[in-house]
Amino acid sequence: MGKFSKQAIYAAAVAAFLAIGAFFMVNVPMPPWASYASAVNVVLFALPAFWAVRWWLGWRDGAIFIAVLGVYALAIETAAIITGFPYGHFGYSEYLGYRLFGYAPWTVAFAWSPLIIGAYAAAWNLASSPAGRVVICTLLLTAFDFVLDPGAVYLGFWQYEGGGWYYGVPMSNFAGWLVSGSIGAILIELMLAKFKPLLPTPMQLAVSAIFIVWFWTAFALFAAMWLPLLIGLLLVAFLLVIYRRKFFAFDDMVVMVNESNEPYATERKHVAHHAETKLHRAFSIFLFNSRGELMLQQRALSKQTWPGTWSNSCCGHVMLHESVANTALRRLKFELGISGVELTNVLPDFRYIAEKDGIVENEICPVFVGFTDKQPKPNRDEVESTKNVAWQDFLADISRPDTAMSPWAIEEALLLADDPEFKRLYETSLRRDHR
Repeated sequence: MGKFSKQAIYAAAVAAFLAIGAFFMVNVPMPPWASYASAVNVVLFALPAFWAVRWWLGWRDGAIFIAVLGVYALAIETAAIITGFPYGHFGYSEYLGYRLFGYAPWTVAFAWSPLIIGAYAAAWNLASSPAGRVVICTLLLTAFDFVLDPGAVYLGFWQYEGGGWYYGVPMSNFAGWLVSGSIGAILIELMLAKFKPLLPTPMQLAVSAIFIVWFWTAFALFAAMWLPLLIGLLLVAFLLVIYRRKFFAFDDMVVMVNESNEPYATERKHVAHHAETKLHRAFSIFLFNSRGELMLQQRALSKQTWPGTWSNSCCGHVMLHESVANTALRRLKFELGISGVELTNVLPDFRYIAEKDGIVENEICPVFVGFTDKQPKPNRDEVESTKNVAWQDFLADISRPDTAMSPWAIEEALLLADDPEFKRLYETSLRRDHR
């Protein structure tokens, strides 16, 4: 099953759960502990977007990005409660958690931020100019509010003085969202100009917004609010179409580096590999069992590079903002279903260039060694087959001129065979397992 198909199944399950939750929100009175439950739900809704920001910008820049948007949201909400600008006069109930200084609940930082992050992700994938992105982001964000604000007023999360024409919401509120949304979109543009992210703006940033809008769309259905229902359905469909067309997996992006292993660009895996492939980050793993045998894998026949070729236990590319050690553990589980193995980086500076059928690999490729008797459960999208071979037999095989082993596995194995650290690890493992 493909990665996107699995995502669709998980998303459908979450959507069903949210629809059930919306039904109970409409039909069951708010309990005394509603403020705690609502606060937890707000944070849970935000997590997918915040997690995507982490992989997009990294921990430091991502934290700054989220913090700036959160502080801005709290500031403008507080100003609106005090002055009436830009949304009109309104007030929050206790349902959304503790109100800072008696005005805006702390959860506002987690409720508004994923919405504008999602709107911006869609805008970035639709417009090439900063001005175009600001306009689209602002309009999308305001459209979101046409879906969620009626439901929130219905539940008593907040109320406007004098009510309003749109299910208790005044026109001034939506005018205010245009103001606050445009400022927020400009803030995002300024931050990204400073951060200069190496990855394209991913549609994973919109996951939280899609789920939030879907929840309030389902709420509108059960509350018989037909206009928010229609707008919500159109918005969810619109975002899903963009997501489907523009989605890329973070681990499908190859990280280009200079000679000092400093990243300067990213490209999709199938685009990055060609006759003049640029230097990029990768890793290799050699796994041994208690008998000292090396686990080999045959690369899946669908692979772009070296399809069907036998190679070392596991290898792949490093994601941006991920350590090579974490990548090795993650890919070992993904490709072979093996986890809980201690890996040692024996050849941290290994790099190589190899060519087959006009496709070049050009990698900085640290080599890890691990020891386990766990049986592999190969991912057929990655691995055609596996087998164990005696280490000395493997070394003899790769020394033959007609060996069919991958060129990087040959180079790595020969270096390991002469490496004192590897010899110590290998011999120590054999002695320990033969006690």
